[in-house]
Amino acid sequence: MIFACTSWLLIHRILMNQGFTFRRRGLSTDTKVCLLIGLTTSIWTAAVVFSEILSAPSDGVMQRQVSTQIAEAPLLAQILFCFWLMSWIDGLASESRASRSFRFWNLSSVNGAFDWEAGLSTSFYLALWTCILLIVAFPALYAVLRGSTTTGILNIISCAIFFLGGGAHNRYVHARHRYAEDMLRVSLPTSHHEGTVYVLPSSNRGFDAVWTPKVANEHLEADNEAMTLFRNMRSGRWSPKEPLERLRTILARYHQRLRIEPDDVAALARWLYRDLSANPVMSRIQCQRAPNVHLIGRDLIYALCHAEYIVFMGQGQISRELQEKLSTLRLMSRSGAARVGKEEVQTIGFRRGYDGYREAVRYVYSLFDQDVDESALNFANTPPPRYSSAIAGKSETIDQYVDELWSLCLEHTESTFTALYMFTTVWFIEMGNTNGFHIFPLRCLNRNGDLISQQIVWRQAWYCCIIAQLVAVSPAFYTAFVAGYLQ
Repeated sequence: MIFACTSWLLIHRILMNQGFTFRRRGLSTDTKVCLLIGLTTSIWTAAVVFSEILSAPSDGVMQRQVSTQIAEAPLLAQILFCFWLMSWIDGLASESRASRSFRFWNLSSVNGAFDWEAGLSTSFYLALWTCILLIVAFPALYAVLRGSTTTGILNIISCAIFFLGGGAHNRYVHARHRYAEDMLRVSLPTSHHEGTVYVLPSSNRGFDAVWTPKVANEHLEADNEAMTLFRNMRSGRWSPKEPLERLRTILARYHQRLRIEPDDVAALARWLYRDLSANPVMSRIQCQRAPNVHLIGRDLIYALCHAEYIVFMGQGQISRELQEKLSTLRLMSRSGAARVGKEEVQTIGFRRGYDGYREAVRYVYSLFDQDVDESALNFANTPPPRYSSAIAGKSETIDQYVDELWSLCLEHTESTFTALYMFTTVWFIEMGNTNGFHIFPLRCLNRNGDLISQQIVWRQAWYCCIIAQLVAVSPAFYTAFVAGYLQ
């Protein structure tokens, strides 16, 4: 018992210091930790049960003694592990369903990363309650009646702590969150407690959008840099240099979170540079497009900036042929990176005026094998803003405004996507969601979330459970302390 409790505390310390790693092909840190705790709990419970059965008398006293001593097993954690295991298997199975819905879980009604009870379906939650009452609370009450007052009362208290949320909020939302392999999540800037996260394409999946509660550590860069940029732009206290400066900070800190293999960098590069050997799966949009909205939206371009930066920083892990295509999307004269081989004549979109903007737009559509929406190229029916703080004046026509704004973006950015990001950010501030523009054109299929989001919310359940279980087994700690002191 002491070994198991010490292991739980050690896991908590490691996670707070080292953080979590998300992946799909392998097991995420959340899954590994839950399986480790569950395995430890199962061994502990089995040891208590079998030791009492083997040591109990062969007469009728055996049943009463086993019923009393079973209260010393970590039954609360054991039950939660069984229910977590069912939800985890259901989450794996949901990936093969067209609707990607869970049978036991739904994040649409979850109010933040700590509201795990609201995520469980009603029947699943009632089943959890029933099992804890029948297996933990009633045996604990029986133990009290049979004379094991301390053990029984502490188990009853542990049940109360668990269901009343006596464990407070877990601190894992502040632990470092890393991304690996095919789970490259890009947290979109939001002021709400939940929102959409974009998942970059990988060798076995296309571009995706999932619903998730807002996790503090995941949104550090978006909150500190992007949201600050938006506030400055709304108030008019910004310069054309600020978007790229803040975006660079976001991308650099995001890259520190990655645990990505060379093959994954190469796959992302082949998709971005439209290489003939690219996996066509990566060009699929696995989420849904918003109606009457084109693809040139601020947050989609924000995610593409992350993808291009991953390849740029990982250029030493890709082939020479792919390295030679870096200048396709990045102006190498501003990047500070050494040139390899023959550089492209001109980076896509780096032509002043309307023609450069249209070239960049067409390239974005080609990444997703989509026909270009006319609303993304022409703005004939849209009046220009009365005054533009970006170009410090008023344009006579919308074409003139687009022409001048795109030329300004090229002067203060270093890649196709960073130019588009500045353009779409200014457009949203000065024009709003007009002419087919919207800040996030790709939406999640539903608000059920995905397996990663589900595991994030499960942390609060495990946190409360472990605290409650430690209360129930506290006599074991006291006994070990006394035994050690007397020796």
